[in-house]
Amino acid sequence: MSRKGLLLQLDTVEYGEAWKLQKTLLDARVSGKIEDCLVLLQHPPTFTYGRRYKEANLIFNRELYESNGFAVYKTDRGGLATYHSPGQVVGYPIVRMHTYTKDYYQYLRMLEEVMIRTILDFGVNKAERKEGYTGVWVNEVKIGFIGVRLALGYTMHGFSLNVNNDLSPFKYIIPCGIQGVKITSIREILNTNIDIKEVYNKLANHYSEVFQVQMITMENRDLIKDMEFYETIHEDSYTRFINS
Repeated sequence: MSRKGLLLQLDTVEYGEAWKLQKTLLDARVSGKIEDCLVLLQHPPTFTYGRRYKEANLIFNRELYESNGFAVYKTDRGGLATYHSPGQVVGYPIVRMHTYTKDYYQYLRMLEEVMIRTILDFGVNKAERKEGYTGVWVNEVKIGFIGVRLALGYTMHGFSLNVNNDLSPFKYIIPCGIQGVKITSIREILNTNIDIKEVYNKLANHYSEVFQVQMITMENRDLIKDMEFYETIHEDSYTRFINS
């Protein structure tokens, strides 16, 4: 593969800090200081809403969410409401999209393909797309989510895959604005916990295959310590992940 990309794998990072990291990476990518990159991480319990957010997608109000320990963010991504928490793996590709495809919807299909191949690796059958919707489904139940921002040809935000996460908070929103949608996870389907680090690895490998890019894992601190965004990375989170 002639193309190269950076892979940054973190543990659990607060949503606002991860958003700042994305913006810093995007600035560095647009200015040519870094290659395209993929960030894999998890978030503490957080509800997020995209640009098309409507009040109807909030079943409860922000004050109730926050009083029960949930962070709430209105974001600049596409899509409507979703939920993040530990055990759900989130992927943020910061890429020049036209390097891979000139079709925005094809880019979304590529992200779906990365999740589909990963889910199938764990023995879950029938991971697939659903006509008319974005994301990944297993037997008509949603397991993978996508919300992307495209600006000046570069992407932010990305995808999330339910692995071991608590699914109950999804009932506090209308996920993706789809009335009556059911949500599942790999753990719920297989009735066993999944190694999150293995999920990271499989997602990264399939991302490399689908996007035809050689991923360079940023595990060596010397690769990142001189970059402008180094101080925005949660060092404790980074250390916990690479040592786990």
